Amino acid sequence: MAVIQRDPAAATAAAFDLIIVGGGIYGVMLALEAGRRGKRSLLLEKDDFGGATSRNHLRTVHGGLRYLQALDLPRFFESIAERRWFLANFPALVHVLPCLMPLYGRGLMRPAIMRPALLLNDMLGIGRNRGIAPGQRLPRGRVVGRDIARSLYPQVDRRGLKGAALWYDAAMPEHQRLLLELLRWACALGATALNYVQAETPLLHQNQVRGVLANERLEGRDLEFRAPVVINAAGPWCRELAQRFDQDHPRLLRRRLLLFNVLFRRKALSDYALALVPPSRPGHTYFVHNWQGRLLAGTGEVLLADEDKEPTPRPEDIAAFISDMNDAVPDLVLGEGDIECVYSGILPASASGKLAGREVILAHEEHQGPAGLFSVSGVKYTTSRRVAEKALKKIFPSDRPKKCLPPEAANSRRWFFTYDWQAPDGWDAGALRPLVEEEAVMHLDDLIFRRTGLGENPRRAKELLPRLRSLFQWGDPRWQQECERVHALLHARS
Repeated sequence: MAVIQRDPAAATAAAFDLIIVGGGIYGVMLALEAGRRGKRSLLLEKDDFGGATSRNHLRTVHGGLRYLQALDLPRFFESIAERRWFLANFPALVHVLPCLMPLYGRGLMRPAIMRPALLLNDMLGIGRNRGIAPGQRLPRGRVVGRDIARSLYPQVDRRGLKGAALWYDAAMPEHQRLLLELLRWACALGATALNYVQAETPLLHQNQVRGVLANERLEGRDLEFRAPVVINAAGPWCRELAQRFDQDHPRLLRRRLLLFNVLFRRKALSDYALALVPPSRPGHTYFVHNWQGRLLAGTGEVLLADEDKEPTPRPEDIAAFISDMNDAVPDLVLGEGDIECVYSGILPASASGKLAGREVILAHEEHQGPAGLFSVSGVKYTTSRRVAEKALKKIFPSDRPKKCLPPEAANSRRWFFTYDWQAPDGWDAGALRPLVEEEAVMHLDDLIFRRTGLGENPRRAKELLPRLRSLFQWGDPRWQQECERVHALLHARS
């Protein structure tokens, strides 16, 4: 059975082929791909699985349409293939997302430009539906006229409207469940995953990795874990960890770019996701996602100063974001009071301050560092599995992955809670007990924010707290602390 069994003491006595530091999407995919190669991995996460950048994205699985603009065909083909992988393996968690971009006859937003671009996208992506169930297949893109554009998106700015580009991508509305089902799959293939365990220093012998010394944060114990390979997949902290384990490697995270998305207390503008360009900022495209009928918009970008360690968008950044939204949709009239949640995370930026274009896979031995130490710095959620595949091919070149499917339960739609779901009278929270027992839930906020979508609706989350107490054997002081953690997180995201 695919469960995440948290037993740090047992892991200290086990023999692993590799240790992965970081429990975001890149660490999880490394554990999964290691399992497919018959390797036994140990994944260490200092907080909770998928709790940082991996949780705060736009919940889309993008193909490579954007890369055609720059004729970046390698990234285009990678994105197409990885989107297909998600659609084929997780039909209950990843579905087709129709997208619409209004066209106004200026710049690239012209029918004459988008029509051949969509045709080329379909021609080059001809294998996009291979192995995908009929209900999950992506139709061809096309340019539609003004009348259809207005019917699909009633609030469209009609001044100068020429039509709209229509194409298809993919979305993962239950994004917490997707990451956890990936991790459960990895555990079914032999991985061990420990949250709230922080890797402190590498264990070395004659400059060869032998494992890591880590701190079990819940009890404050120091533990040693053994493996001949350690992969640093610590996301925003990967450069810092590389420096602590070996030396500074600036290219792992040359600069830090804060990306943020905003969920508004508004109904979605359309059944389609919308690509909108504010007239005042013609170089920036916002993606307005129809997430469970709500308006989720992104992505804002802020280049961070070195001293900003765990920042959130400043009030002026949020104000500029809202101004752009109102500029793109003149009668939208959004205000700060319409904000439900702000989701922010850090990704690597290039020297020029733009989002980095490529992942970095670094073997520290090639730079006079310890043998067996590797660092992986990724950029896109969509291509995380492909990057893991590249890294493991570099580390274990003779091993080939076996074909396997995720556990059947991964697509059972278990523990789905939509934004509007309300607990009915007499609802028994005991239905969540298997989730608590099988997925290493150590804190109440693990359950509410990172195992389910219960925390997406803040008002509902607060109302549910008393009904969740029966799931835990905590006394009054601990329960109060756990509730305070939840309230603090809800406040920080609003």
